[in-house]
Amino acid sequence: MTFTDRTARLSETVAMVLLYGFCALMLAEIFSRGFLRTSLAFSWEYSAFAMCGVFLLGFGPALRHGTQVRVGFLLSRPLIGRYADIAATLVGLVFAALMFEAFFTIFRSSLTSGLRQSSYIATPLAIPQALAVIGAAEFILALLARLLRLLIGEPPELPRESDATDG
Repeated sequence: MTFTDRTARLSETVAMVLLYGFCALMLAEIFSRGFLRTSLAFSWEYSAFAMCGVFLLGFGPALRHGTQVRVGFLLSRPLIGRYADIAATLVGLVFAALMFEAFFTIFRSSLTSGLRQSSYIATPLAIPQALAVIGAAEFILALLARLLRLLIGEPPELPRESDATDG
């Protein structure tokens, strides 16, 4: 679980860097269009890749911090909530494994055939697709760690900052 916590922090850091990079690219595009009267050829393409990376690399850390969308009604019931949480985590693992398999298949196909983005820059598609594969793998690790924590009775999420300061 320590390994998963470390990879989640790394994934979170990379997602934040990509988010800031995405914002910087969009600001550069606005500046370029507004003042230089030209568009940056790569800004939209790389911004889309970065946004994909932000979402996928953020799945695992969001799960650990308890910021994912869920229904709290069942979780408020002590016995039912625990079993519902375990069941939902198992279902999530199945879907995360399917997501990983799909992303890995596309990544492997792009890597072996040398596919490139059909644009001026012609970015090798394996590069942004690798972010999807890494994000899906991190999500599987986070779900496995969550399941293990639920099974041994540890809290599956980190305490929220507001919860720590309230009491």
